[in-house]
Amino acid sequence: MNLTIKGIPEELGAALKELAAASNRSLNGEIIHRLSRSLAADAPAPLPSPRLNESPDAVADAWESLAGRWKSDLNVEAEIAALYETRSGGREIDLTW
Repeated sequence: MNLTIKGIPEELGAALKELAAASNRSLNGEIIHRLSRSLAADAPAPLPSPRLNESPDAVADAWESLAGRWKSDLNVEAEIAALYETRSGGREIDLTW
């Protein structure tokens, strides 16, 4: 893709030329490098990947770290029932201990 940018201020053009020379890049290469870095810095952080093969102990530790943080007026049995009611179809699960 070719792109023409018009109206670059003299100071900015001169600074880009100096930076390109200092990093042993062409002016075009320097601009592409800096645009790429800028866009990467603005990108949202990636979501954590699912841990499908997590050990049962690690899952239990994760649940334990969440203990006491869930705010609800329901007791445990009612909360489990509500989870069953609202979950989408899929494989059968057992939330009871």
